[in-house]
Amino acid sequence: MKFCEEQACVDYVIAMASNSQLKLRAMATIEKAKSDYEQRLEPVTKLMETLFSTDDKLEEVGELVPESTFYRSLCYKTQESWSCSRRVVTKVCYGSSGLKIRHVVTSLPASKYPPQNFIQRNIVRGARWKIG
Repeated sequence: MKFCEEQACVDYVIAMASNSQLKLRAMATIEKAKSDYEQRLEPVTKLMETLFSTDDKLEEVGELVPESTFYRSLCYKTQESWSCSRRVVTKVCYGSSGLKIRHVVTSLPASKYPPQNFIQRNIVRGARWKIG
């Protein structure tokens, strides 16, 4: 990051591991994604229960509902390793397989790259990100 910031006209997007502080700051977004998914799951579950016997396994019903995805952008500074605050974009997905959370740190401005348009998709565990 420091190297990129020292270069003229160079922006960066770097995948970042989650930590307790980032997860804490994303808690409201995590709860929002979970609530949204559960609200969309409830009518599907009720419908399936009316169509099938209660003896049938209905655990896979959750896979019928697409996961809920929400984004958050914040200014963040690590306690020791970063010299300044930087923009971190968080992608929170909640679905039948549980919580997935990804972070990238970037120099791209929020005014040009809002969080919901910033990360269109991630490939191979967040290793590559497409900027939209």
